[in-house]
Amino acid sequence: MGLTLGEVARVMGTSDGYVWKLEQGLINLQNVALPRLMGLLQALRWTPEEFTMATGVALPGLTEPQEPTPGVNLLKVPVWGEKDIFLVLGLPGEAPSPRDLRALRVPEGYLVFREGTPPEHGENAVATGPGGETEAGRFLGYTARRSYALETRKGVLVLEKADWELHRVVVEVRLYPDEA
Repeated sequence: MGLTLGEVARVMGTSDGYVWKLEQGLINLQNVALPRLMGLLQALRWTPEEFTMATGVALPGLTEPQEPTPGVNLLKVPVWGEKDIFLVLGLPGEAPSPRDLRALRVPEGYLVFREGTPPEHGENAVATGPGGETEAGRFLGYTARRSYALETRKGVLVLEKADWELHRVVVEVRLYPDEA
């Protein structure tokens, strides 16, 4: 369980607003007085070395300057069919826009798909249909009637194009990666 903004501020000997500004990156850590930084370390339960490694800011007399570690962007993806439920992914580098991404809960974890982007033949896909129905599987191509053929756990399904939309899976998140 993490500390509240007020609790961190109290340990640092400062205001909630000051801690919020630190959190948002509006205050340069190199300009923060050492006693306040030590209070922050105490609140975070970090060693001076952990702080320097995470921020790249050396604490005078306590650590040597180091290269900052690359940042991890958090991507908040709504879960299909769930109100106010999101999958939060940590992605190194620049995070893509989550605007057209959705996640579908499957027994192994989640399939993150790009809504409105059709899959290529043989790729994993999520199909969304009437009444919020979903199917997940491998896109086999089109039938003679130009319907979708999707290989799922239930077998090969033929989904009418008029009723179903196919979306390309971009990331698979496994809850138990060792159980493959």
